[in-house]
Amino acid sequence: MELKELTTYLDGFLEIDAFPDASLNGLQVENSENVEKIGLAVDACQEAILKAVEERCGLLIVHHGLFWGKELRIIDNHFQRIRALIMADMALYAVHLPLDAHLEVGHNIEIARKIGLTDIKPFAPYHGKPIGVKGVLPEPLSSGDAARSLEKSIGHCSGMLEFGPKEIRTVGIVAGSATDPDLFKEMKVEGIDVFVTGEPKHGAYFMAQEFGLNVFYGSHYVTETFGLKALGRHLEKHLHIPTVFIDTPCLF
Repeated sequence: MELKELTTYLDGFLEIDAFPDASLNGLQVENSENVEKIGLAVDACQEAILKAVEERCGLLIVHHGLFWGKELRIIDNHFQRIRALIMADMALYAVHLPLDAHLEVGHNIEIARKIGLTDIKPFAPYHGKPIGVKGVLPEPLSSGDAARSLEKSIGHCSGMLEFGPKEIRTVGIVAGSATDPDLFKEMKVEGIDVFVTGEPKHGAYFMAQEFGLNVFYGSHYVTETFGLKALGRHLEKHLHIPTVFIDTPCLF
């Protein structure tokens, strides 16, 4: 498949221009225009690039790309990453907030489905655009049972802050790292019983304590694998092109 045709489809399906984002979403590094297999990874790290080369991918789609709102000199590890892509004739496509927010293949909607939420709605506005989702558990759970159920569904628990209700029914989800004070205030106002996100942050502890919130941390990396896997399934189904998820686990 031609790279231009593929990226045009991705740009439209993912609505990459609909979100203000520090990430340079879309095609970041091109190849010689032919893509026979797509790799998908959380990070555009050297490990992911080399694993995608081994898989003979013509395109690597990542959540965390190489460019974040400022110019970078092509030196050190930044050079090594770009060199590896060019040497392998492999293109790189980045999709950050649009993949968080996407209501078909996004991280947050996929986590919501995985944990069995009902009445799922957009949640957590960022510059006027919701990037998360919220919903309701099929039945109330104690905070301890909710933590165990979430870990079983998501696959990891970096930590659980228990400053909120003892009975859990409503759940808010923003994958990755979400510690904005306005978001914590919104959760209190909307009666979110537990907030699911990825990476623990020092300041979030005291905000959760002061707002009286429960927060489940499922790892930045792990919570941002869900949408990429779903996007891979979507591309296989609709574009009939093979995909592979490139797993590069990290501590956070």
